[in-house]
Amino acid sequence: MTIELTRLIAEGPGKVNAEIIFGAQRCLVRGPSDSGKSYIRDCLWYLLGGDKLPKPLPEAEGYLSLTLQFKSNGIEYEVVRAFAGGGVAVYTVAISENGERTRNSIDRDIGELLVDLSGAGGKQILRSKSEKGNVTGGDLRHWFMLSQPMVISEEPTSGSGFSKPQRVSAFHLFLTGSDDAAVELVKSTAEVEQIKGQLGSAEDGLRRAMTGIPPDVKRVEVIDAITRVDDSLTEMNRQYDARATRLRELRSEISDAARELQTTETQRDHCAAMVERFQLLDLKYSSDLERLGATNEGVAFFQSLPTTPCPLCGTSVEQQIDPKQLKPNAPEKYRVAIAAEAEKIRALRKGLLVSLEHEISRLASMERSAMSVKLVLEQLEQRETAQLAGIRVEFSADPKTLAVRRSELSAQLNLFDEIEHLNAEIDRLKKAKIIRKTPLNRECGASANDVADYAKQILNDWGFLDIVTVTLDGGECDLVINGRPRLSYGAGKRGLFLTALLVALLHHSLKMGYPHLGVIVIDSPLKAYADPTSIEQREVTVSTVTDNFYSWLSQWNGPGQIVILENEKILDATAKVLAPIQFSGVNGSGRTGFYPFQDQSSIKTSADDNLPSNDSN
Repeated sequence: MTIELTRLIAEGPGKVNAEIIFGAQRCLVRGPSDSGKSYIRDCLWYLLGGDKLPKPLPEAEGYLSLTLQFKSNGIEYEVVRAFAGGGVAVYTVAISENGERTRNSIDRDIGELLVDLSGAGGKQILRSKSEKGNVTGGDLRHWFMLSQPMVISEEPTSGSGFSKPQRVSAFHLFLTGSDDAAVELVKSTAEVEQIKGQLGSAEDGLRRAMTGIPPDVKRVEVIDAITRVDDSLTEMNRQYDARATRLRELRSEISDAARELQTTETQRDHCAAMVERFQLLDLKYSSDLERLGATNEGVAFFQSLPTTPCPLCGTSVEQQIDPKQLKPNAPEKYRVAIAAEAEKIRALRKGLLVSLEHEISRLASMERSAMSVKLVLEQLEQRETAQLAGIRVEFSADPKTLAVRRSELSAQLNLFDEIEHLNAEIDRLKKAKIIRKTPLNRECGASANDVADYAKQILNDWGFLDIVTVTLDGGECDLVINGRPRLSYGAGKRGLFLTALLVALLHHSLKMGYPHLGVIVIDSPLKAYADPTSIEQREVTVSTVTDNFYSWLSQWNGPGQIVILENEKILDATAKVLAPIQFSGVNGSGRTGFYPFQDQSSIKTSADDNLPSNDSN
């Protein structure tokens, strides 16, 4: 994809729009100096993402914004930017059937949009030998929008300073269609300094590690010593594991015996409690029998006593109590009840004595069982004590000493490993800090020949018939004409030869389908050659070159769009075909310049008319 400029517009409130309508394949804006031709290039540079504001002109007063309309792949775009600065607003434009234009804002950076539309999106180019990046809008503006000073400059086409490698890479992308994605980067100065710092740290670490190892100790000796210590510790662990297994089994038996003893003692205590309760109950039964016997004797004694009146008042018994209680059989019934109760208690006591005898027998059995289990438990505990007391180490060194020695040897072995690692790291860093001067040789033979041949054809068409050979120096991104670098010629020829290079690059890139913006803007390619004060040797007359240049431009039909801003006069016959935009530079005579001529007196009068009146009517 490429772009095609269609219209440049300057707008302001109450101002007539200043606009330039660009031709589809070619556009010539012609006029004298200070008529606004270079201003057009500055506006295009500014609208397409450049930071430099167009130079202030008196005629631009009151104009607030610039708009550039261009087309790409059937889509029309508008780019708007204020003279005061700020960002660039980008729109797509939809045109209805009745010609109404509708703008839709798109959130795109103008530089990124132009890179994508030029076909360079996603391409990687070298910004330096140690950095890659994407193509930028600045690369496009540098190669396809030449100011008048750039046309005649004695500096290389790629410019100077830190951006030169990037401009060279972009030129080769436009020339060959191949980017630098496969190019291996070299280390930057900052990376080398970082590596040097890492190298110094590694060397310091190596010195510290070497101080931790006695000079007469070797790595093999340390490994052998660690092996011997490990063998001793392993044998000790094996012995301890075997003893621990036996001790675990013994303690398991002790645990079982303790649980059995606890169960037996619990049952024994239960039996003892039952015996105590039964004995207490037997005592109660004995006490009850004695109490009933005494009661029976008391009743019998009562029955044997004679009936007598009250010794105090002489009242007979029959007159003082309930007659029912004086019945002769009442005490007898009471004694019968006592005898029955005593018999029942004797029966219960008999059964109780049987149970008591059983519990006493069971208690004796539990006592014997508890004593037996306790004896077994004591024997097991004695075995445990004997086994613990009988532990002895069969080696000359104790485990603690061996463990400490193992730690010391391991630390020494780690130091040997660290020294080995640091030596390898130091060797790697020493090699890494070396910056190898690898020349970058981009293959551009066929493309360079194509561009050079077309540039020669153009220069011949412009009248430079003495040019026999033209080659393209890929390293300098410039032409070599008749064996001489372009920069070795005078300003006039330098400008024309550079113009031929950019036209040839435009033709070649678009013909091959390589990335290219699709338009070139060149300010005053003929002016320096036609300068009457120049002492530059001219083999071809100024008029011949000028007429041939304009004639060639009038016949340009692409591919691509060429915009020329020029001072030199054009033949009427050529002008009819080329239809240039003419600036007169004189107020009131045709189109003065980029901005329409406005009579300052009429502007003042109009302004005065808008002032408030002082009349008091």
